[in-house]
Amino acid sequence: MPRKKATMLTNAEHRIMEVIWARGSATVAEVVEALEGKDAYTTILTLIRILKAKGYLTSRKESRAHIFTPAVDRNTVARKATHQLLTKFFAGSPSELVLSFLRDEEMTPEEIDQIKEMILNSERGDA
Repeated sequence: MPRKKATMLTNAEHRIMEVIWARGSATVAEVVEALEGKDAYTTILTLIRILKAKGYLTSRKESRAHIFTPAVDRNTVARKATHQLLTKFFAGSPSELVLSFLRDEEMTPEEIDQIKEMILNSERGDA
């Protein structure tokens, strides 16, 4: 049976997308520069081609350079990743995810108050 095509971002792909989301668009050379040489040009180029094949990027040619632009906004990708996390580890239960954070993460009283306020706003339809 063929392996299912991965659609979620790998860590390396995510780093590249963060650069392109922040800039709005970028060439391979600009991404390499922004990542401060952590990856070779050819590695970045390969990952950008994969991102384009996955539907995360579009491209256009200007002069000799290819300019890559996000095809999907950051919030959409974050929602999709959160949904996958919920499904995979928390049986689709948002409350289990939240409880996991409350149990495992050290949160300040201010952060807890902020979460309470968000819940109240959500219940009122303000969110």
